[in-house]
Amino acid sequence: MLNFVRNIFLPAAVFQSVIVGGAYGTGREVVEYIARFGPLGGLYAIGVIALAFGVILAVSFEFARCFSAWNYRAYLRELLGRAWIAYEVLFIALLVLILAITGSAAGSVLNDRFTIPVNVGIGLMFVSVVLLNYFGRELVNRTLAIGAIFLVGVLVCYFVGVFASKHAEIAAAFHRHPVEPGWLKSGLTFAIYNSALVPVIIYCASSLKSRTQAMSAGLLAGLLGVFPAAIFHVSFLAGYPLILEKAIPTYWMIEQLGLGVLLTIYVVILFATIVQTGVGVLQGFNERMDGWRIETRWVPLSKIQHALLAGGLLLLSLILSRFGIIYLVAKGYSSLAWGFFIVFTVPTLTIGVWKILRK
Repeated sequence: MLNFVRNIFLPAAVFQSVIVGGAYGTGREVVEYIARFGPLGGLYAIGVIALAFGVILAVSFEFARCFSAWNYRAYLRELLGRAWIAYEVLFIALLVLILAITGSAAGSVLNDRFTIPVNVGIGLMFVSVVLLNYFGRELVNRTLAIGAIFLVGVLVCYFVGVFASKHAEIAAAFHRHPVEPGWLKSGLTFAIYNSALVPVIIYCASSLKSRTQAMSAGLLAGLLGVFPAAIFHVSFLAGYPLILEKAIPTYWMIEQLGLGVLLTIYVVILFATIVQTGVGVLQGFNERMDGWRIETRWVPLSKIQHALLAGGLLLLSLILSRFGIIYLVAKGYSSLAWGFFIVFTVPTLTIGVWKILRK
């Protein structure tokens, strides 16, 4: 059981925790890339995402295991050679965008539910992220795994609450709204920019011992990664199509049901997943910087340097968060997705598979 948790569940849980935070946890990404294609079209998009996640993560984990590439610099140098710097440029842009979206969401959810000033909410997120990055990989992995378990529990309770009172509206939506074109491209876009984070969180899979474990961890990560999307999409049909215009659709959905206790729990868990997203991607960046320092100076960064680096990037991102969560999700992710398709997805599924088979 312990081996399953460490080797298979942990990588899947870290992946889920990192991609769910911020806009995914608010439901905004689900609306933008899944739900707007109609009830059935959204399910088609979810199927595309699950398949793409599973394949890309399974190959990525096995590639990292074969070449002992446990930080994204080592991983990409092995995969792309000198061209790895192209990923670096795109990742820095994605990192700032992710942190901007999480910052925008962190302030708004606490303000909406508890009337905590937006800047205080952002400050709490900032302190939490910096502290967790200060204490390093072991604590980061542990909190991400625990957070994934709590998140799944809250999502199940949320879905049961929605379905129990709105099952008739959900069923009717499938008959009332047709499949909108574009679900295939949208599902691939969603899968590509989210799976592009795999090299950044590859540190969490360093305990993998066999190809079977790597494949199992990748497939489980794909299922866990798409599970919240399926829950959100089906539940959103109770308020479809009005929900498409909401900045934080999940919050609005629970509010409409009058489930006050669940709304409070959801906001707390959502804030925790927002923090986890920032922690997860910044830990990956710190691991990359440690790899560079060990190569050049034989010692990794200190804990203080990890915290300062995380804090500096987070401050830069919070400036960008002023553009608002809807604009950032709609424009930012789509702009980066095809760049990652060229420099990560295609090489992973071609060069990566070829090198694995040679190895």
